[in-house]
Amino acid sequence: MKLKVDAHLWCLGTYAERYVPGGYFDAMSVDEQLSIMSGIEGLTGLFTFYPFGPLPEDPVTVKEKLSGFGLTVSNLCVENWSDRKWKHGALCSNDAKIRKECIQLFKRGIDVARELEADSVLLWPAHDGFDYPFQVDYRDGWKHLVESCREIGEYDSSVNVAIEYKSKDPRQKQYVGNVGKLMMLLNDIGLDNVTGVVDVGHAFMAQESIAESLMILDSHGKLGQIHLNENYKDADPDMIFGTINFWEILEFFYYLNKTDFKGWCSIDIINGRDDRAKSLAVGVDLIRKYKGLADRLTEKSAVIDENLNSYRFADNMELISGMVFG
Repeated sequence: MKLKVDAHLWCLGTYAERYVPGGYFDAMSVDEQLSIMSGIEGLTGLFTFYPFGPLPEDPVTVKEKLSGFGLTVSNLCVENWSDRKWKHGALCSNDAKIRKECIQLFKRGIDVARELEADSVLLWPAHDGFDYPFQVDYRDGWKHLVESCREIGEYDSSVNVAIEYKSKDPRQKQYVGNVGKLMMLLNDIGLDNVTGVVDVGHAFMAQESIAESLMILDSHGKLGQIHLNENYKDADPDMIFGTINFWEILEFFYYLNKTDFKGWCSIDIINGRDDRAKSLAVGVDLIRKYKGLADRLTEKSAVIDENLNSYRFADNMELISGMVFG
């Protein structure tokens, strides 16, 4: 698996949130953000949002601007959560007009992604869920979600649409809350070009083994995107990837080397109390180091996999820890 690393502009954002609405930092200009990204070794792609703000509105201009900084468009995320109109769900809403508006937004985003030559389009059903008992009709909610996602996927079969799961936030319960429910959704949609996302932080928050989640999607031909961030398995603060859950992340990269994934490893971090540029650079460096360690383990895969097949965990830990710590 050849490593390609990208990030989005929000990694260098103000980090406004409900406790500090004004953000922890002053805003950078787009050129400042792109200049920092272009100077980080190993970071070559920009995860672009649609609508584009603060980037130019024209796809051709966007590509030219990024090219001037030595960057390319990786994936495109259609933003369908920041407006209050989506509060009862964008894709699962009982209001057909709301669903239609969201679907049309994604269709426009797919057109833009094709012009940008993006690898895929991200679909995160952020508000599609519930908070309380007796709040929603689960049968209708799931039905609307499936039909909406299917219509988006059918719009252009040449464009890969990757659906991201998350257990909670902004809703207390998301319809697509774990990798199993994501697989159920993808099966119900039934389209080859509609795939899934492993967001490492979301998988941790769902108490999943991130390597297992990766292989579930990959073994079904449904691994569309990978997002890299960290947490303590209780919330989604988007911490610097590789700083908390060492062994599970190393295993994740070992199994990633077993796939033929050709997409991007997308950095999705927020570090409001430290230097933004340095945090992003450290994140990229850690990804490369984990990949390097995993490559070394892959060279010993015959032994490691034989130990796996024979349930010899202690033998594997002795071998792997010796390679890691010397």
